[in-house]
Amino acid sequence: LEALKWLAMASMFTDHIGRHLLGWPQDSWVFALGRLAFPLFAFVLGVNLAREGDRARRCARTAARLLAWGLVSVLPSIWARGDPQMLNVLFTLGLGAALCWLVELDRPVLLRASASVAVAVAAWWVEFGVGGVFLVVAVYLACTQRQPGLALVAVLLVASVAVLNGQFGGLPAFAATLSTLALAAAFRGLPVWVPRWQLLFYAIYPLHLAAIGALKSM
Repeated sequence: LEALKWLAMASMFTDHIGRHLLGWPQDSWVFALGRLAFPLFAFVLGVNLAREGDRARRCARTAARLLAWGLVSVLPSIWARGDPQMLNVLFTLGLGAALCWLVELDRPVLLRASASVAVAVAAWWVEFGVGGVFLVVAVYLACTQRQPGLALVAVLLVASVAVLNGQFGGLPAFAATLSTLALAAAFRGLPVWVPRWQLLFYAIYPLHLAAIGALKSM
């Protein structure tokens, strides 16, 4: 999982540096390579949240942390990208974790359903949209419920994200997004171990955007 996360970060850095600092267009290879990042982050998050233990507490804590760091990243994101139309990807992952929390929450079904609808509405204003937010919870449910149908839903949501990416980056971006399914499956069989630096992931997002913004201003 950590190796997948580092691969996702490398993909994200390549995309952000290539496009926002060096000026490569969306139909370039850097954008296509950057399409690996979000599905891999969603896979890692969903699997980590599904680990044994107090899942409701873990999901709530992770959602709060992601949304808080998303707020911290708003200004660096504007500095690096200009004025983005969507809230950054930490909000996408945070809303996905919030949905996982609602699944585990011991509250009336009507209350949880209403809150889930509110999350789905908020998902229209984050990167990768509703499909991106629900991908996290689909991976989570596939891991906790162990039902093939839920895994199929996750695959279909990756395909929906691929279609969205393809609208901006063409066939290379579409294909790169779909390739994350094969990458995630391949990494399961590799004898790879990487230390888990949890806080680094949160901090590195606003820091690298701030660095890009600073370099652009120079």
